[in-house]
Amino acid sequence: MHAQSGNVGINTPTPTNTLHIKGNGTSDPLRIENLLPAQNTAGTLVADANGVTRLRNSNSISSVRATGNITLAASDIYYATNITSAPVKEYDNLSEFTGNTFTALQTGLYMVTLIVQFTQQNSGDGFLGHAVILKNSTVTENNAAKIAITEVSGVATGNSYSEASAVFKLNAGDTVSFQTRAYGAGASTSASYKINIVRMD
Repeated sequence: MHAQSGNVGINTPTPTNTLHIKGNGTSDPLRIENLLPAQNTAGTLVADANGVTRLRNSNSISSVRATGNITLAASDIYYATNITSAPVKEYDNLSEFTGNTFTALQTGLYMVTLIVQFTQQNSGDGFLGHAVILKNSTVTENNAAKIAITEVSGVATGNSYSEASAVFKLNAGDTVSFQTRAYGAGASTSASYKINIVRMD
């Protein structure tokens, strides 16, 4: 055990943190026994590439939820989800989301979901509503759903939606962006959307 400048080192004479434990490369360097059960979920201990340990909780993990409304002025054109107005962010823990684009600050696996809820057309045979996810400006998910028309009786069917989701392995600086399209609508169409992003690991 070594002490230096207020730091304590185990198996290292030059500790750089308050407690610096250096393994031997063949066995795990840290073991803690007889821990008490947690009364609540305080967080998770994580380590960076240098072995520095930190606490990660729901406020420090990369996570975004954004919603908004969009007007698709013309049929058959892909529109960025923020073309009509800026999204409303319920939360964006690491300030990674702007407009219609998420820029990863950290390398990891991310679960990404886009749900677009379209209004119905009152004539014709309906249209295809698209939910589109792009990674680094390249389309990776383009899912379409048939958006139903109002019933002949005049009673509206439920609004229809399209959903795209994927798990991405992102490097720091990679981007994920979101678009939507109404194909065959024949007129201006309105929609609302929800974007959810969370880092899994």
